[in-house]
Amino acid sequence: MNIKQLKLNTLVIIITIFVSACATLGKADKRWIDYQSWTKITEGRVTSGDPTGFLSTVHAGPKGYRDIFINKIGIATNQGTAPYNYPIGTVIVKEQYMNKAKWEAQESSGITIMVKVAQSDTPRSDNWHWSVGLTEAAGKNVFCSGCHSIAMVSDYTFTNEDFFKKH
Repeated sequence: MNIKQLKLNTLVIIITIFVSACATLGKADKRWIDYQSWTKITEGRVTSGDPTGFLSTVHAGPKGYRDIFINKIGIATNQGTAPYNYPIGTVIVKEQYMNKAKWEAQESSGITIMVKVAQSDTPRSDNWHWSVGLTEAAGKNVFCSGCHSIAMVSDYTFTNEDFFKKH
């Protein structure tokens, strides 16, 4: 391969990387673009540790801190009591922070989102879609639904009024 061809191949690779990077800088889904104006269900509450015993390294792990927001559609259900069955259109956004200092400085290390997309008389994991990050399209996620199946009795959500009464 000659120098001219090498330069051309390098340029093509650089452009491909740039275009791929720009594609990931998409806009947040309109269903959660303004989530920080919603009700913060963790306001004034300790949002660290691993009270369920299943957190492992997910959501910044047991040493992480979390702020959780819920839209108007789901707030009444969240603030009620069991049995929980969130209405279609409920969106829950969780900001994860690696430690207390990052939480206090609001330096988020990640965002995960749950969206209720279908209704049934009994809780089902396929009634929910998940997104990892603000710009990822929400969809079925076996990893998320697998862990959240532990919270099946509360419609696959962990953080509700009954949870806060216990922890």
